Amino acid sequence: MKHLLLLLFILLGFQDLKAQQARILELDNQMAYELIDQLIQKGHMKALNPNRLPYTHFEVFEALEAINSASLSVLEIQWVARLYEEIQFKREDVNRDYIIAPYVRSGAVANDTERMDVYRATSTDYHLWPFTDLAFFTDFKNITLNTNVRFDTYYEFGPDGLDATNRLYMRNEDSYLGFSSPFIKAYIGRFEHNWGLYNRKSTFITPNANTFDQINFTIGNSKISYQTIFGFLDEISSDDRFDGNSRGDAESQNRYLSLKRIDWKINDHWRLSFKDGILYGGHNTTLEPKYLVPSMVYFFLEGATPMDQTENLFLGTSIWFSKDGFTANFDFMLDDLIFNRDERGITEKNNFSAIFNSSYMMRKAPLRFNMDAEIVSYQAYNTDDAEGRHVYLKKGIASQFNDYIYGAFKVDYFAHSRIKGLRISPYVGVLLQGEQEIDQPFSSSYANGNAFEYVLTGTTEATGRVGVDFLYSPFKFVWIKGDLGFNMVENFNHFGGVSDQRFASMIEIGFKYQ
Repeated sequence: MKHLLLLLFILLGFQDLKAQQARILELDNQMAYELIDQLIQKGHMKALNPNRLPYTHFEVFEALEAINSASLSVLEIQWVARLYEEIQFKREDVNRDYIIAPYVRSGAVANDTERMDVYRATSTDYHLWPFTDLAFFTDFKNITLNTNVRFDTYYEFGPDGLDATNRLYMRNEDSYLGFSSPFIKAYIGRFEHNWGLYNRKSTFITPNANTFDQINFTIGNSKISYQTIFGFLDEISSDDRFDGNSRGDAESQNRYLSLKRIDWKINDHWRLSFKDGILYGGHNTTLEPKYLVPSMVYFFLEGATPMDQTENLFLGTSIWFSKDGFTANFDFMLDDLIFNRDERGITEKNNFSAIFNSSYMMRKAPLRFNMDAEIVSYQAYNTDDAEGRHVYLKKGIASQFNDYIYGAFKVDYFAHSRIKGLRISPYVGVLLQGEQEIDQPFSSSYANGNAFEYVLTGTTEATGRVGVDFLYSPFKFVWIKGDLGFNMVENFNHFGGVSDQRFASMIEIGFKYQ
């Protein structure tokens, strides 16, 4: 391990030193990422990978600088100007020896769903969830030190997961030490990832779970690159419980997650990614260097001698295409690969998760049409060894739920020319939810011995929704966003024949200052 770190620092020493290259553009900046998504679909910012987030401020700035301004429409000119405001990157800062700047972000979410998911409400009462980020970043040429303390009552009182705080509902989030250069990026700390399109799901990792400690590095360029995320997860107790406190439990097990991907930009219209991961654990297990090497093939590591730990393997791929305003993204993950079931006495099916996103943005009218579909099999992200569950503090690292099918159609209306900073998106959607859960004892059959279906086990709860979501940010310091709609539910709470109809909505108001 010492030799690996020494080699890394030697390589870093040969890089060209420029300030502000490593600072991450947090995924909480919805306006910035929506603008990036829209400009990529219009054929701009071609150096950015649309399904490997987050970006750095410098990457976004460089992609903006590469845009041919003469080819922009009036609406695109407005998007570009606003994105420059959001990233707050100044060319003259690149050659400064150091930069120190504070950052404040504060607001509140009001909802009548409790859970931050309008399809899966857990309450009909009104709730208010205030939050505040107090942060500052320091840049020393290519090195960034970002410090952020987040206050959020949802940590303790939200319906999913364990309370991730101890003092004053506050936790270190988006706090990291980072280095970035043209061919190497390396980070230690905590920050969010999404290996899918912005504001869409991903099969491997999303912002659903609280951020966990990680070692993260990327090697390559805009044509081909390798990324590894090595995460330090919470321990599991000796009786297979996730309770967030393993002190005094001498038989508790350590848990680690290694995710990696290879990204190939075939041309300006096609991108292909290969992804795999291992969640491993054991009583005396620790960080193993082989899980930091992006060229290792995890399929051949899992189950190989020495067998001194439990392992859960993930294999996947994604394909992205975009041309003339049409974009499609397909993301697939296979949760372990099982052979010789009969000989081994295994009844488990090969679980999987698949996501498809497509959209078409009109050439002249400020409209975009979107279709999204998701299918997650009955016990994806779960395993017969409880320590292998794809969760952190009882929140799903990729998805909070399995055993479901989801589909939606949405129309985005970009009203910037009429009302600066406004997007309005009416939509209709359907969610079919089976009875399995991501954090439960693993099972492959009903009590009568019949095998579970691949998806939608038991009595399926069906939710149809008609709604409108919006984002309004007239200038970079404030935003209002919301999701207002009406749910129609059949087989409510998986009771056959029971129906429910209700309004389910969320509104967030916030401000930020740097």
